[in-house]
Amino acid sequence: MAEEELAEEIKRLNARIGELESAISKLVEPFQRAQDTAKNYYRLVQILAEQGGLTPDAILPEVKDPISKEIVRILLDGRGQNISQITERVRSKRGTASRRIVREKLADLVGQDIVVASSGTIKEYSLSQEVLDKWSHLLGIRI
Repeated sequence: MAEEELAEEIKRLNARIGELESAISKLVEPFQRAQDTAKNYYRLVQILAEQGGLTPDAILPEVKDPISKEIVRILLDGRGQNISQITERVRSKRGTASRRIVREKLADLVGQDIVVASSGTIKEYSLSQEVLDKWSHLLGIRI
């Protein structure tokens, strides 16, 4: 009988150990999230220190043209903008920009799969999902 009681006690202890492991893992989750947030914050501070701000250069070093960089910045601020809105914002940042130049730069960015254009009467432009994924990965954000 002692062996049966011992076996039963071992089963109860194993069940209790399983419950404790589950409870501990639940307690650890918030600390892990806090640690992940701290890492992401550190990464953001490092980017700000190295780049002088959150610039497209961090994820799109192939974009060299200042107007194209400005377009990417504008599209990072807000998705789904038409050419008139983008041109106006480029003008407000740079002082001058013709609609023709902005259209050409947008066409180049679309050709590089950096920007996507909606189909419809009035095209709206936004950053491609690949660029958004790169940006969120760089910042440590899961979208």
